[in-house]
Amino acid sequence: MCILVHAVKRQKLELPLEGRISNALVEVGPSITLASVSEVLAFAVGSFISMPAIRVFSMFAGKFLSSWNFIPLQQSVVSFVSNANP
Repeated sequence: MCILVHAVKRQKLELPLEGRISNALVEVGPSITLASVSEVLAFAVGSFISMPAIRVFSMFAGKFLSSWNFIPLQQSVVSFVSNANP
């Protein structure tokens, strides 16, 4: 979140708020997405560890992060598609 706020603050103040947020998301969105995917993959790999506590923790953390990151993405795509075709 701090990366996104910093990117918004670097935008020109002459732009409307929507434009500043859009430009900031274009700038830092891919790195945030890659970081989220790598976290989910790291916990997925951790779920293959033989220690039961680490395996269970990794499974729950990976499931939580995948639902936390990708369900809103799916909802936004559905919302965009439903708004594009009235």
